[in-house]
Amino acid sequence: MMQMTPLTLSGTLRLQDAPGLIERLAAALAAGDVEIDASGVLAVDAAAVQVLVSAARTAGATGRRLVLAQDHPALTDAFAGLALDPVPEGLA
Repeated sequence: MMQMTPLTLSGTLRLQDAPGLIERLAAALAAGDVEIDASGVLAVDAAAVQVLVSAARTAGATGRRLVLAQDHPALTDAFAGLALDPVPEGLA
């Protein structure tokens, strides 16, 4: 099995963080499959959720995998708050 590139997210992810998040996700996916550790994320807004969902779709379309590590309560809450429960396919 191919090794996954780790990507750690932390703090609060908001609209103003979206461009940097897009860049980090694109660079990580360019290197291969990505596992996101979001255990340090405190809060997420809809813009950041959109970036993650879009990255998951892009990963799938390009033959890559983008997965969330087990412990991501803030993301789970954000997905549920946006009626994306369970976590969207490609991120589960």
